[in-house]
Amino acid sequence: MIKCLKGVLTSKEARGYLVSLISNITGIKKEDIKDNLVFKNNEQNITGISDKKKITDMVIDIKDFIINLEMNKEYYEGLINRNHAYISKIRESLVLEGESYDDTPKIIQINFDDFNYYRPDKRVVIKFEMMDKTGLKEGVDVESYHVILPNAKEKYYNEGNKEELIKELVIMMAEKNEELEKLIKNNMELRKVGEKIVEISNDEILQGWYDEEEHQRRVRNSLVASAIKEGWNEGHAEGKKEGKLEGKLEGKIEGKKEGALNKQKEIAHNMLNKNMDIKTISEITGLSLNEIKKLRSE
Repeated sequence: MIKCLKGVLTSKEARGYLVSLISNITGIKKEDIKDNLVFKNNEQNITGISDKKKITDMVIDIKDFIINLEMNKEYYEGLINRNHAYISKIRESLVLEGESYDDTPKIIQINFDDFNYYRPDKRVVIKFEMMDKTGLKEGVDVESYHVILPNAKEKYYNEGNKEELIKELVIMMAEKNEELEKLIKNNMELRKVGEKIVEISNDEILQGWYDEEEHQRRVRNSLVASAIKEGWNEGHAEGKKEGKLEGKLEGKIEGKKEGALNKQKEIAHNMLNKNMDIKTISEITGLSLNEIKKLRSE
């Protein structure tokens, strides 16, 4: 379901589910969320010529809170930095809109991760704040939550954990309608969500809300991989060519060396036949005394 999560959570049918989900993750009271929830534009403003638009998955305004929900289907290099960039961008835009630094709402980012980047940690919800080693908080109103979906699935199916949040999260990972039906069987609120999941799962356009960024990333990765492979092939072919040339050159050099040595040995042999002193032969030919003695014994 995570691929169509955005379409589900923004629907009226799932409003109660969304409220409960946020409350169970952050601890904000359900009534405060329900009475003040407003969906904001997920496209962040451009603040400079070199700035690029950053598009988040979902941004929700809840009175004293701005909540950014991110759906991370799989981990890739730079994902964490990308999500933190979204937080910075939202905070920057809020400061520009406000009259002072003190009147900006608290920013909360909830990352739904369909992987466990923090393995072997088995927690379902991991909360991050700015603080020192002793737990002293800096005071910046920013919180980041990572909701580890595989850990929720592990606790539900293998450990029998049926807490409300666990059940809500497991629905996100239902791969078949039969599995979904079992999860929502005795819960009317979750039934509405389940029906919406089935509806949106069959709608390719709504699925595309989530898949576009992933598609673009995979296209970029494919282009990079293709370029690397092409470069390796070219380099390998060029290396073989250079290796052959180098081999031929080394062969010529070795051949010349061997030919020169044979020539010196021939001269030394002739000098030995004329009974010349081996020391004199060594000085003329450059051969060692042992080499000359060896020639004399042949």
